[in-house]
Amino acid sequence: MPGLDEFQLVTRRRSHIRRQFVNHILNRALNPREPEINTEHLLREILEAVIALRNSPYRQILYNGLAESLSLLEVTAIPEIVCYGLGNFSESRSAKYQLAALLTIKSRYKSRVHLYDPAFFAKEIEVLKTLGLSMIEINEEGKRKVDNNLTLFYMPHCFQGIIANCIHANWGRELNNCILVTNSFREINDGIVADAGLRDSVELIKRVIPCVTEFKLEANFDSAREAFNSTSIHVFPNEKLDRVTQEFWENIGNPPFVQEDFERELNRLRANFPLAEIQ
Repeated sequence: MPGLDEFQLVTRRRSHIRRQFVNHILNRALNPREPEINTEHLLREILEAVIALRNSPYRQILYNGLAESLSLLEVTAIPEIVCYGLGNFSESRSAKYQLAALLTIKSRYKSRVHLYDPAFFAKEIEVLKTLGLSMIEINEEGKRKVDNNLTLFYMPHCFQGIIANCIHANWGRELNNCILVTNSFREINDGIVADAGLRDSVELIKRVIPCVTEFKLEANFDSAREAFNSTSIHVFPNEKLDRVTQEFWENIGNPPFVQEDFERELNRLRANFPLAEIQ
């Protein structure tokens, strides 16, 4: 849809998001067949979501948060955006609005956008390419290291292991070249970690909090509340990076999340969470 890029994109408790995540993973595992998707219809729905977001107060909240973040980092451009874990936007209204926000950011900053989610259907990938977005061909597990250009990592409602891997890959002064639009670190810090397999990931996120400035994106219209609940912009300004000692960056260990951990978690979910209990 050539004209789309011309557009200038826990209210509920985290347990609800967790149930959604479990339900999504189990349904995909137990029902691997790809649904019928009308790409033209899906493109129209995405355009409608972009227009709705453009006409909502949330667009200015998003713009203001990004402007404050860039000002703090003393830059004006976002040349690269990497998106992990968007989900099946053909089936999920929340994912559709998250995609609309991504397209809004891309349009405003003329950014190059790269996406990966193993859940994407083939028709969804076709739609993303039609929108001018590039697909990442391998599962990076969030371990992309940035170069000297600023990179915005767009990971709304993303798995905490992927967030932690992104931080781990850029551990040190390189974090100054990263903006993370994802689950609020403050809320992660205040929460209780129920899954033992996520403890290392959560501990790494907590460890980096002294280096973070967080801008909360208040979801203030109906379509945004579910899509952007608990979402914040996180930046790592030099002023805060300068406050920590060299020892702070040492003994980081291995990336906290690996694909095998996810597969073990999936097997545990299959065994312990019948679909009827979590829908």
